[in-house]
Amino acid sequence: NIVLSGGVAGNVLMNQRIHDIEGVEGITVHPAMSDAGQALGASLAAYLRTPQGRGMKPFRLQNVYWGSGYSEGEIEEALQEAGLEYRRCDDPEVQIAQLLADGQVVARFNGRMEYGPRALGNRSILYHAGDPTINDWLNKRLGRTEFMPFAPSVLMEDREAYFLRTEGEDYTAEFMTITFDCTERMRRECPAVVHIDGTARPNFVREAANPSYYRIIRE
Repeated sequence: NIVLSGGVAGNVLMNQRIHDIEGVEGITVHPAMSDAGQALGASLAAYLRTPQGRGMKPFRLQNVYWGSGYSEGEIEEALQEAGLEYRRCDDPEVQIAQLLADGQVVARFNGRMEYGPRALGNRSILYHAGDPTINDWLNKRLGRTEFMPFAPSVLMEDREAYFLRTEGEDYTAEFMTITFDCTERMRRECPAVVHIDGTARPNFVREAANPSYYRIIRE
């Protein structure tokens, strides 16, 4: 079992190749695969040398929504100050799902921000993955280079329908840190997020980790 961190581990295709090496049962990529992850590792190494830290055991992160968050009152105040029209939805997950099904782009700002470089639903631009032209027009609108790929959010229980050989990588794929080869169904239904080599970089979504985002996808 291999653990990877640091900026080089941001290469999701490399991580897949390591996973495919004979004898590797699984890999874990730290969600902040950058200098931020190295800094956290150094802090933990120092903590383990203290009396309080000596009994600490390895554990899995349940989620990485550790960043800034804002109350409804703060959000409403910001909208008013910006002079933007707004309305409060009684069932936002259902309405967001309907917008996506209707081909609309949704900017989702919900709960606390993600730790690490990946957008994992709470600070994300969402669009239906069935439109293969998205890489051209949405990247242009966002000022991104045309070859920067988008990534699919997939319910954890549906992963085997869309990806091959996910065994041992279910956990690390929650944080969008590895690619998988796509099934024929994935290529057919979600061409917007399938790379030219037939892989995709998914974010597996568990209900316990992000109930609201999970419900949008389920809807």
